[in-house]
Amino acid sequence: MDPKLLIWDWNGTIIDDTDLCIEIENELLRERGMREITKEWYLTHFTFPVRAYYVQMGYTFETESFASVSSIFMERYRKRFMSCPLRKGVMDVLEAAKERGIPQTLLSVTRQDDLVEQAQTFGVNGLFSEILGQDDSLCVSKIDRAKAYMRRLGIDPKEALFIGDTDHDVEAANAVGCRCMLLADGHQSKDVLLRCGVPVYDSAEALGKDLFH
Repeated sequence: MDPKLLIWDWNGTIIDDTDLCIEIENELLRERGMREITKEWYLTHFTFPVRAYYVQMGYTFETESFASVSSIFMERYRKRFMSCPLRKGVMDVLEAAKERGIPQTLLSVTRQDDLVEQAQTFGVNGLFSEILGQDDSLCVSKIDRAKAYMRRLGIDPKEALFIGDTDHDVEAANAVGCRCMLLADGHQSKDVLLRCGVPVYDSAEALGKDLFH
């Protein structure tokens, strides 16, 4: 069944920002005298809610809150996100969907105003019928936002398809009854994603070929 709606994740799926996130994380860890992380560790341990991943890095939040650390991270990210590229091949998939008349929505754990600004900066905002972010920068979950959106839209969830790069995208898709496709090595490794039981692709090109075959 061809999808009648594509719901896209942002970070790691459309914008290739994994290296920037690791760079900022290691800055924060160095400043606190904590052990830095490798990209391999990151792709294996990154998870939602993001607070749990910070605990795995060694944060106890006894002397500073998660909200405070998250705020510092986002302040630095906002200043540098424009240095990131779009994920290779993803624009071709976005434009192919538009040519086929398939509505597309951007759904992210990123704060709403940041998400809109980032999509505009990369010139992709016009490809989406809606851009749906969160009320804060704590990156807890997109499930409630997804449920509310699908209820408002009133379409059969089976006619929609989530495209993301983490197991949380699968959780969101399952929560609303949508199908899901994943791109590997965004913010989680292929090995992590293969445990999710949905199609996993090494590239946006490969995903697009399967989606529009």
